Amino acid sequence: MIGFLKPVVAKSVTINLGKDTTRKITHPKEAMSDAEAGTVLKALQQKNNDKEKIAEFKSLLKGKGINMDQLIKLLNQFLTDDAKLESAQYAFAYTTNYKSFLRIMDLFQQEGYKYKLEDYYDKNRK
Repeated sequence: MIGFLKPVVAKSVTINLGKDTTRKITHPKEAMSDAEAGTVLKALQQKNNDKEKIAEFKSLLKGKGINMDQLIKLLNQFLTDDAKLESAQYAFAYTTNYKSFLRIMDLFQQEGYKYKLEDYYDKNRK
């Protein structure tokens, strides 16, 4: 005779790791000047590959505000959707007009990256 298995009900468990894992992003009020954005653009254009461009992008953007038009110009310097996504996600915290962040979806060739960007936005805009 075959016995019936009793269904197992999963319980939700919260583990406190001692850190606040929910951090609200405070976006800057003002974007860098177009001249500063032009300097970042030139720096990216001088790099040989996406890995170097990502490192330069992150170091030059840190602590500055960026608007969506500037971000679009800079993201167009990356060759792969992977590099664009990583840079866009990093830049999100520095965007001044983050409510229009999803405008950059058109920069991605593959649909999967558009979904990843949208998911990232949904999780981080609140």
